Amino acid sequence: MSGRIKKGALFLMFLFLLSQTSAYPPQRVFDVQIFMVVSESGTASVKMTARLIDPYLLGHLNDLQKDNPQKAQKEFHDMVFSLIFLNFQEFVQSQTNKTLIVTPYANFIELRPNWTATINFKMYNYLIPENGTLKSTVYGPMRFIFKNKVLSYYWRRLTIIFPKNAYIVNLAPAPKELADNVAIWENGYYLPIISITFNETVFKEKRANTTTIIPFEEFLNRTTKVITIKYDTFAGIVYFNGSVTGMKPQQYHVAKLVDEFNRTMSPIKFDIKSTENGVVFSGEAKPMLQYKETLTKKTWNVTIRLPFEFDKVNIESPGEDVELIHSKINGTVVNMIFEEKKICGPGVIVGLTPLPLLLKKRRR
Repeated sequence: MSGRIKKGALFLMFLFLLSQTSAYPPQRVFDVQIFMVVSESGTASVKMTARLIDPYLLGHLNDLQKDNPQKAQKEFHDMVFSLIFLNFQEFVQSQTNKTLIVTPYANFIELRPNWTATINFKMYNYLIPENGTLKSTVYGPMRFIFKNKVLSYYWRRLTIIFPKNAYIVNLAPAPKELADNVAIWENGYYLPIISITFNETVFKEKRANTTTIIPFEEFLNRTTKVITIKYDTFAGIVYFNGSVTGMKPQQYHVAKLVDEFNRTMSPIKFDIKSTENGVVFSGEAKPMLQYKETLTKKTWNVTIRLPFEFDKVNIESPGEDVELIHSKINGTVVNMIFEEKKICGPGVIVGLTPLPLLLKKRRR
């Protein structure tokens, strides 16, 4: 497995097993349902149903339908192709080069009444052999690019039918319904982690070796979280470092920490290392800044949002001439006000203008 896929797996394991929250808002352009039938070879036959629900686009197509029905249908077809199919295909291609999406030669997108469409295609090597099982090569939260905005690929219902003779080793997150090897998930934005086998002995061994998953929230509650923040007034950057200690992290805990820092702080740089008793981290980020300059002082009002609440937040002064005059921590939001008291900017000119007058007065 490549480093890229390993990294994705760590991140996604957490998201699937523990959390249904997404870093991006859900797409509300289409009502999407996904239906898959998985064969014993690991190939998935996929049928997606997408019904347009965006009010603006519905209004546009309905108006266009009155004057030019053919153009309206063409626009809707292209919309489904680019938003539903290409976003899905891009996700698959970003995950692995082993899985191949194959579409029929013609009419793999079928337009139906009420601005609804169905998309049919196959994913070869959706599940691939690994240690006596078939495991999914593609999984994780999917992105939906719309008008240059990143949204989560929200779907209302996902149904996967597995072979009747398959033993289901693992589905993560757990489906809402599972009966007769038919799994149903609702209101998600991901493809699940899947592991199945056709060997009963392998099934029993895998289930016996299942690792107990500790939820991320429990990991945070059972650890001490400390962070130190230092604002650089010249560079406009917050430097931070800290630790989460008291418990050995599982791999997805580390991956989730990375995701939470990326989501809330958008760091320019971020490093994290696991220890036997937790993690240590450091990074740099651009905060929200309100800057004010008067004749006698400069003031930096700095606000930064942390990924979660810390037990202790240390704030360091930027330098000898800059003083921290106010700080407030409200949950995950840290506000700091720094002040530099010195004559600056226009004050320098004002301070020097009396000197020629003074010299002239002395000469008299």
